[in-house]
Amino acid sequence: MYMLIGGDFNSRAKQLLLQLGELCEKDTDKKIPVEELAEELEVDRAELKNLLEYLENKELINIASIGGPFLYGHVKITEKGVLKALKLK
Repeated sequence: MYMLIGGDFNSRAKQLLLQLGELCEKDTDKKIPVEELAEELEVDRAELKNLLEYLENKELINIASIGGPFLYGHVKITEKGVLKALKLK
């Protein structure tokens, strides 16, 4: 198993952040199911885990719950994440 690094990974992280921004309607309190994100973006479990951890380390999202088929159950976008998502549009 390896982690994507570079342009492809950054592109997927941006897609994930944009999708999360749309699903939560820029509400930082709204929990979004990780399974829903995975379906929307068509990513596998390992890639999604790496993307979510990357975005959390950048303080763009918060892991809201643990569990389920994707290790993390729900995520919430942060204020910083909302601003970043708006810039990406």
